[in-house]
Amino acid sequence: MKKLLVVLVALFTVNVVSAQVNNVGLRFNGGIEIAGQYDLSKANYIEGRIGFGGNINLTGIYTWHIKDFNWTPQFGKWFFDAGVGANLGFGHSVNAAVVGSAKLGFKFNDAPVSLMFDVCPVINLIPGFGAGIGSGFSIVYHF
Repeated sequence: MKKLLVVLVALFTVNVVSAQVNNVGLRFNGGIEIAGQYDLSKANYIEGRIGFGGNINLTGIYTWHIKDFNWTPQFGKWFFDAGVGANLGFGHSVNAAVVGSAKLGFKFNDAPVSLMFDVCPVINLIPGFGAGIGSGFSIVYHF
């Protein structure tokens, strides 16, 4: 099991590093996660996160851009994104989970920065079945 875990972590790391990352940021959710986003098109992107805490968590989420809102056009654009993915954690314990993501964000007109609030439901598969929900705040730099 440990060899499989090492192989999965290595494959995830190689894919994240070799991908052309379009956005990088930090997500605060009681801990800190480093996030990278790779745009597939204007309609969707892949987000990878590495979280550090009691365990090291690797999360990958396929995200769809759902809707733009023209609430404050003089300052920037509001948007809503949603996605689904997987989480793998290891350290003190090993865990695997299916995760979701729903984000409300704001991208500034005059700065390559977005602020986002997200809600992430989680269904744990390993070590035991369970469900929960988390939330976080992100700041993302676009280049």
